[in-house]
Amino acid sequence: MFLEDPMPVILFGIIAETVLGIAVLTTRRGVLLWAMAGVLVLVLAGVGLEWLVVTERERVEGTVEDAAAAVRANDRQGLLQCVHPSAGDARRLVNWAFEQADFTDAKITHLEVQSINELTSPPTAKVHVIGNVFFNDRSGQDPYGKRHVDLTLELRLESDRWLISGYVWHDDPRG
Repeated sequence: MFLEDPMPVILFGIIAETVLGIAVLTTRRGVLLWAMAGVLVLVLAGVGLEWLVVTERERVEGTVEDAAAAVRANDRQGLLQCVHPSAGDARRLVNWAFEQADFTDAKITHLEVQSINELTSPPTAKVHVIGNVFFNDRSGQDPYGKRHVDLTLELRLESDRWLISGYVWHDDPRG
């Protein structure tokens, strides 16, 4: 938990510094300033450690964010690099989408890694993603150029990279 999010360490630091600050003010003992400095060093070390250590959850999130960046850049090949070569349905969806539209932006509003199963071979993950995709429809049938997207993605670890291996597109416009 401490390597996923720096907020618990920061919250601990705020509480500890507040308690020590009140103690300094009420006792007027300068030696407590050393304790405050020690807490600050510990909090900075904890935040630095969280920043340096990349967990599997963060690597999975990185793959999804890379895919969104490829859509944002209207980069079909960049998006296909995030998709496992054997994921035929996902690859067909990517090719269909890029034939239908030129993408202008993609925003993830909710990204939740639901599970990572390291006991399977290869390891797998399941991610729920909600966001918005902005595009110029080549056929002119969609004048709004925006689609709300709600996906459940399946990923697998292959050659030390997480790749999209399947998906469920809730409210798929293709039917």
